[in-house]
Parts: sequence; C-alpha cells; structure tokens
Amino acid sequence: MDTILASASAPEILPADTGGTSPPDKQAVLQRIKQLKQRRNPYVERWKAIRDYELPYLGEFEGEEGDYNKGKRTDLSIANGVAWLAGQAFSAGIMSGLTPPSRQWFKFGFSDEGISDIEAERVLDERQAIVEAALHRSNFYNTIHACYLELPFGQAPIGVFPSPQSGVRFQAYTVGTYYLDASAGGRVNAFARKVRMSAAQIAEQFGESNLPRIVREAYDTPSRRYDPKFDVWWLVQENRRRRPGSPRNTDMPWESLYWVDGQDITDHGGFLYVGGCQEFPVLVGRYQVTGSDVYGKGPGWYAEGDSKMLQAMKKDLLTNAELSVKPPMVADAASYQKGVNIYPGGVTLASAMGQGPGVVPAFQVNNNPSWLAQEIQRTEDAIKRIYSADLFLMLDSIETPQMTAREVMERQQEKLQQLGPVVERLQDEFLTPIIERVYNILERENLFPPLPDDIAERLSEADVKIEYISPLAQAQKMSGLVNIEQALAFVGSMAQLYPEALKMIDPLGTVKRYFDLLGAPAAMQRSEDEAMQLIQQEQEAMQQQEQAAQAMAAAQAAAPASQAAKNLTDAAKDGNPALQQVLGMNATGAPMV
Repeated sequence: MDTILASASAPEILPADTGGTSPPDKQAVLQRIKQLKQRRNPYVERWKAIRDYELPYLGEFEGEEGDYNKGKRTDLSIANGVAWLAGQAFSAGIMSGLTPPSRQWFKFGFSDEGISDIEAERVLDERQAIVEAALHRSNFYNTIHACYLELPFGQAPIGVFPSPQSGVRFQAYTVGTYYLDASAGGRVNAFARKVRMSAAQIAEQFGESNLPRIVREAYDTPSRRYDPKFDVWWLVQENRRRRPGSPRNTDMPWESLYWVDGQDITDHGGFLYVGGCQEFPVLVGRYQVTGSDVYGKGPGWYAEGDSKMLQAMKKDLLTNAELSVKPPMVADAASYQKGVNIYPGGVTLASAMGQGPGVVPAFQVNNNPSWLAQEIQRTEDAIKRIYSADLFLMLDSIETPQMTAREVMERQQEKLQQLGPVVERLQDEFLTPIIERVYNILERENLFPPLPDDIAERLSEADVKIEYISPLAQAQKMSGLVNIEQALAFVGSMAQLYPEALKMIDPLGTVKRYFDLLGAPAAMQRSEDEAMQLIQQEQEAMQQQEQAAQAMAAAQAAAPASQAAKNLTDAAKDGNPALQQVLGMNATGAPMV
C-alpha cells in the first residue's frame, strides 16, 4: 500500500475550525444531494422491513411517526426475536473473528515475499504496535461492533477522524441516516448525512461567527437556543476543484462541506464550513455487492421472508394457545343475560338449551399443534444459518463430547471458510482503508519515532502491505499450513527408507514460509544472513571438534608404541645381548659407533 510511510502532508482541519476559500456552487451541491436521495430511495422500504421484522432497534428513517422520538418502540411486529439474537451472534462472531480486541489481528509486511530485511520488518512491527495502541486508546472497538450490528442491512459506514485526545476517533452511522455513491470501479466515493442540531450545538462546532441568519436568530433567543430544530447536512466527495500541491485544506483530495438545510446562499456562500481531507474519511463495509450497486445486501435481506413467516406462525401458535385456554363460547339468551363467568373455577347458572347446557364452546380447538411448532423450529434454524449464527455458535452445538481438540479445530476452520468471500471484501474495502487512514493521521501528528535514513530509504522503495492474522483470516490461510505440515510429514517418513529425500527440503525457506502464513512477528525471527552465519559458526566449531578428536586419537594410538620402545631400551640397558644387538648397542648400553 503506497500510503504507508508517505510524506506528511498538511494537517486536516476539524469542522470546528475556520478556514476554507472559494466555496463550491451551492446549487450544484444541492443537485448532488438530490441524486444521492434518488439512488437510495429503492432500498428504504427493504431496510424498514428488515428493521420491523428482524432488527427492531437499529435504523432511523426520516418522516416516520416519532422520527425524533428515540424511546418509541419499534418491535411491535415481532413475536419471535430469533433474528435479533442471530444478529447479535453474527456481530459478536465477526468481531471476535475479524477484529478481536484481545489479540493482534493485523501486521505490516512486504508484498514481495522474496524480500528479507529483518531490520525494516522490525520497524514495521514497531509502527504496527503504535497503530494498534491508538485503536485501543480510541473508541474503535465499540464503534466497529456497532458497524457489525448494521452489516445485515448490507452495509455499515464508519467515520475516521483526527482527535487531539486519543489521536483518532470513530463514529458509526445507522441505516437510514446516510446516502452513498460509488465510482466506476465500485468504490464508495461519496457520503452524505443529515443530523438535527440545536443552535447552541451548531455554534459550538462551527463557531458563532459562522452562524447563518436563521440559526443566529434562534441562538440569540434563550428559549430557542437548545431546541434541536435545524437539519445540518454533511457531504464528503471527490474534490474536483483542487489544485495539486496547494497546502490549503480546500485543495485536499476530498472536500468536506457542511450547511444548514434552508440556509440563505448569501450567508457565507451558503455553507457552514468548506474544508477537506487527505483520505476518504468514511469507510463503508459491505456484506455482498451485486454488479455496480452502491448499497450492499446482507443476511437481513435473505432472512426477510423467513422472518415474516416466522412472526405469522408464532402469532398463530399463540392464538391457538389462547383459544385453547379461552375459547369463544355460545350461550342462550337467558344465560347471556345472567352473565357468563369465564375465569378458572367460575360458575355460570344457565337454563337448559334443549338437551345441552346453556353455555358451550363455539368450536373445538386443536390444543396440540406439534406440526406448527416443528415448522417454527425449522424456520428459526434457517434464519440462524442465514446469519451464520450456527457457525459462530458451533462449539455450543457439538454433539460429540469425545471430539479431540484437533477435530474441533478442523471443523471450525471448515465452517469459517464459508465466510471467505465476506472476509475478503471486508478486509479489502473496509479494514485496510481504516488502517491506512489511521496510520496517516498518526504520521501527520508525528506520533511515530523518526527513522534512520538507510531504513527510510529501503522502506520507501519497498511495497508495504497489510497482512491479516485474525482467526477468520487465519482460517483462510490454514490450508497452506496444512500443506506444509503434510509435505514435511511425508518427507520425514520417506527419509527413513531413502535418506536422500531430505535433500529436497529447504529448511530455512520452509520455516520462513510457515512464519509468513502464521503472521509471526519479526522480533522472533532472524534474517537469512544471521542464520547462515550461525550455521557457518556451528560448522567451524564442529570441524574444530573433529580435528581435536583426531589429534586425541593419534596421541592415544602413539602412546602404546612409545611405551613399548622405552621398555625395549630399558631391557637392553639391563644387559640383554640379543636386544643390544637388535638396537645397535654395545655391552655398556651405549650406541655402537
């Protein structure tokens, strides 16, 4: 990713700051909003249906009864809440599987697997730790979980902004409150939303001097200052008016515009604020995208029919139970006039109606609708499968308690791989841009330690990427690890009969590849040069040991011969004539001349 280690650019300006020149054409901006509304309109009814029958506490839609009544009940169409529980399991499973707060789930590495630069990798690990610490210090994990809750609608936006307190801050946007557009390549490149604010809030965020006339009048009236009566629009899109190289925030790649709905165009050019961002500040995760669609489709779309049917069946089941307990009655006029006691243990005095009693049930009710209960159970299971809740709750549903840990892991990996396409999309167009933007914000705030010139030069020439090592990402890579393990096991067994088979294995390359798939940190690895030096030192030490052993063996072999010669010499000196003649000695034991 080319944004890593990019040169620091002009700092972004927060909406509360003043600044910005040459505002865009207000009429063109309003026309843009109109187009965004038209593009979103076909989806609204589907989102409302998903909200009404599956996820009742999510979403805000303009124009509904109780639009701004946050305490209004939205679950009145739901008699069975299994879809909501499945959505909770889905969001928690994605959270723990893709971005778990308790463990490292991403790291920086080189796109070229042939590069072996441990010093540079350690620098990347250090910066990865700083980015991870910034995420923990901010509200990232709370916000990202809120996004995963929204994902069944098809998409979930998250805003990433600089923060003087924590470095970065995040904001989630619920369905119905935003408008999106995408480029020809399918990437989301426009985001708009409308939020209701009071005059005091507008003044706090944008400054009193920027208040338009209609807001200023409310702000100057104490009784109207704190009533949220103004709709404030925010639009971020590509800045086609920018001048490359200019340090102004209005010349950044993305323009950020705020204005009050109904604001007079003569007030500050019709805008509360005109600024920009270095990167697109709102990243959108999408579950599944069809063709060039801007908005996605999630589990809520596919479970809508089952959810509606489930609510109808559950109401029928409850109606059946109620009819069994309190069936409709038929009574003659005299009994009805006297009153019918339908409470348990109640007595009704009635005159005879022919041969029958004065009060009888209108019809017989089947009080054991087992077929309906079974159909409800099948529908609940179908909804759980659509939401992948059965996948994330798999360990709770294993029916074989004797299953080994290896079997559990293999079954879990097999099921997790079913989410492969969703995981790839979320990593590519959601998590990667989030990390890139957080990295660049921290770099512009000088929160990374300075780099030595040689390492900075090496990194600037390398293509750095983000690697994901979360449980879901590891499940996708696990097949590669299994292949390595199986290949080594095969070679090991074959080497027992044919030792030359070991020559086919490159130990250092195999370990390097295994570490890469696992996402092992660079701090626990040695460079290839360091490993070769250690191997050479071990070989030299072994050679020295062999030479010392050979010298010792030669000395031990020479010792008996030396002792034998000494013994012969001593015997000859003692006067042995035969030995003296053999050794060339005279009778005195001295060598003969």
